[in-house]
Amino acid sequence: MQKRTVSWDDLLTLSTLIRAGSYSACARELDITHATAIRRIRRLENALGKPVATRAEGAFELTSAGRNALTAARQMEQSADRLMRQLEGTGSGTSGVVRVAATAALGSHFLIPRLPGLYAANPDIVVRLELDDRRASLARRHAHLAVRLARPQEDDIVAQRVGTVQFGLYGSATIPMDDSTPLCALLDEGYGIPEATWPHGAKRRIAFHSNNLLAVREAVRAGLGTALLPHYVAHDDAGLRLLREVPEVMREIWLAYPTEFRGASRFRPVIEWLADTLSRC
Repeated sequence: MQKRTVSWDDLLTLSTLIRAGSYSACARELDITHATAIRRIRRLENALGKPVATRAEGAFELTSAGRNALTAARQMEQSADRLMRQLEGTGSGTSGVVRVAATAALGSHFLIPRLPGLYAANPDIVVRLELDDRRASLARRHAHLAVRLARPQEDDIVAQRVGTVQFGLYGSATIPMDDSTPLCALLDEGYGIPEATWPHGAKRRIAFHSNNLLAVREAVRAGLGTALLPHYVAHDDAGLRLLREVPEVMREIWLAYPTEFRGASRFRPVIEWLADTLSRC
């Protein structure tokens, strides 16, 4: 009787399929064809002798065999990612690419202008800044280091509070505005972040909405209304005027990275630079 074996590629495809939600998205993430993704799942089912998932209303529902296979796949992914982080953290010297994840506004408006200081002291380091308001996964190595605006909750990471974001109500520097002027507001999009929920509690008409903080700032400059803005994107802008401080809104700034990178010479200069720079946000 031929021994049945389970391929790691097939388990990885199952894990990616459930995470991505479709064969197309799974294939893109793994850089394989749509047909290959389907073939791997069929091969996994043949090895297990049972189906791993059914599809209903556009979503995959795991069978009992599928849940067991997914548990094994996630454990193997975690072990492989941990091994790669350990390898990345054991190199010597201060050179190479360091991937830093940050929000679009904090990264583009605050961090990038201050990068020359880091490069001057560490000319062989290359920072790759991943700008996205969604949380980057450190466990799956989407980034080496992450700047978060809330305390990180993942296991096996270093969470270091490095600063605080303060806010104010800003208006156009050239158009008269006050507390009765309509608001320009950041869309909440279900995250419940303080700067997005604050305007709704003010019971004032909202004249402009955007899911991008820098777009909200530009709307204020254009005279569409006032907005709650972090000082780091507004206080040095000649087109804006601070109407009043808003101390009741505040965001903590946290630096997060895997425990394997603690003390690693490759990452230490960037970690120290981020902590020092963000403490002055």
